[in-house]
This record gives sequence, C-alpha cells and structure tokens, in this order.
Amino acid sequence: MTIDADLLAYYDQMARKYPASTDAGTPSAQEARAQFATVAVEALRPLPAGLRSETFEIPLPGRNLRARLYRPIGREVPLVVYFHGGGWVVGDVDTHGTLAAFLAQDGDVAVLSVDYRLAPEHPFPAPVDDAREALAWAAAQRAQFGVSADRLAVAGDSAGGHLAAQAAAWLNDQHPGIVDAQLLIYPVVQYRFDTPSYERLANGVGLTRDEMRWYWREFLGGVEPSADDVRVNLTVQAPRHPLPNALVIAAEYDPLHDEAVSYAQFVARSGGRAEIIEAPGLTHSFARLQPFVPQARLVMHDAAQRLRDWLG
Repeated sequence: MTIDADLLAYYDQMARKYPASTDAGTPSAQEARAQFATVAVEALRPLPAGLRSETFEIPLPGRNLRARLYRPIGREVPLVVYFHGGGWVVGDVDTHGTLAAFLAQDGDVAVLSVDYRLAPEHPFPAPVDDAREALAWAAAQRAQFGVSADRLAVAGDSAGGHLAAQAAAWLNDQHPGIVDAQLLIYPVVQYRFDTPSYERLANGVGLTRDEMRWYWREFLGGVEPSADDVRVNLTVQAPRHPLPNALVIAAEYDPLHDEAVSYAQFVARSGGRAEIIEAPGLTHSFARLQPFVPQARLVMHDAAQRLRDWLG
C-alpha cells in the first residue's frame, strides 16, 4: 500500500502555504514551536456538539500546569488523561485541541489534556515528572470532576504517548490497577534509531530520523541517558505489576512503527491485555489531521470506541 492520497495532498498543501526557510541550519526550539503552532491551526475545528470544555491550572509543587477538560454534557463517563505530542519540545493543549475533543466525542469519555513543561527550557526529567504528578493529581480529583471514580485511562500521541505510558506504569506501580487502560498513538518507546522501520523510513514523510534525533537531543539536554532508565526506555525493565491494558496505534509509514509494536508486546508479556491497531497508508502525526484525512478519522474513531469498550 502507498501513503494515503488525502494525507499526501495535505502535506503538499502545507508545503506550498508554508514553504521551508532557505536559511541554513537547524531551527531553534522557539522557532520550531512557533512554526508548529501556525501549521496546527489549520487542523483545528470548533468544539463538537454535545461537548463542553473548561481550561484551568493543575497545582503541583513549585509550578502550575495548564489543562483543558473535554466532557460529554449530562453524563458521568470515564476519565482519560491526555498528553500531547511534539517531541517534548513543541505543541500544547491548543495545537491538539481537536484531537482531544474528537477522542472525547468518539469514545464518550472525559478527556483531560495536560500541558507539561517543554524542553529544552525544561529538559528531562521535567516533562516526565509533570506527566506523573499530573496523572496522580487527576486520579485523586475524579470525584470533584464528576467523572466515573472506578475507571481511569491515559492516552497520548508520539512523545505524549511516551509520557502517558511511563506515567501510567509509575502510578500503577504505586497503586496497582488504578490505571485501567492506555491508548498510545504512534508512541515514542525507546532511545534508539536502528529498528527496521527507522531504516526503511529514515527520510520519509511526516517524521524523519534526523528530526527524531533532534527532538531527543533537546529532550535529554544533550546528555546520554542510562540505558536502563525506564523513564527513557519504556521496555528495558519488566514491571512489578501488570501494565494497564494497551491499545497501541502503529502507522504504516512511521519510523516509530516498530517500537509501537514492541511496546504492545511488552505489555502482553507483563500480563496486560494489548492490541495493535495498524494504520495502513498513514504516517506519523496523522491523528491531528483527521479533519483533512478521512482514513485518519476512521482509525481514530475506531480506536476511541475500542477504548471506551475496554473501560466498560
């Protein structure tokens, strides 16, 4: 199968509307952040009917994190804590607003989308710490939110999937079974660049190996991490308790495809339920592009409904 025609048309449209700079060199994190926000606006849509949203701050020791809660009107539903993608460097609850709203609508769940501190201003482990503490805070606030108190899930795309998975593993290690499920959308799983999908798609569409190397450098502050650090390499150590059941989306034309699959296998070995949702014809970042790409919309709608089925 080839890359989805609607997705290629989107990339072509954006390339013409926002041509790459002719200046030599790698953009700064601030420049990349501004460019990402500008392009992301193209895929944002009004809040779907039947949902309401509220934006507030999560109080954590020494800092507050902005968050936005999307919920169906008039029903008590499970809570999903969401972490946005962007290589730990770009993105926020605004750039991923429509993605989070669609998840709430399609899955009939409440979605708490969290802004964590970004690298390089706040390198590792700051984003990791934020995800863990925000998830623990959200778990404790379910009664105040008016959501189901007996079901909790995490979700995230790309680097947000990495943050969601490690935060859920950490919280379940402290309170076994508190996080029931996770929806990981083409997650970053490990600090390596030599899987078969990386080799095959090193210079592909949507994400390249060089771009991913740059994101990792910014995230880690240029410091090589310990190989056995589970905050970086999610599958390097067997967990003491079963990980939350995992729905893992792997895009066919994504350098991260193989590590997404490996994470699902890791969850299964830990005693959890795991399913891989293959996304044929799609590239990294497709989940944000649902308004442009019907195939992306179908995959994400199906994933959201399967997550809700798992949550009961």
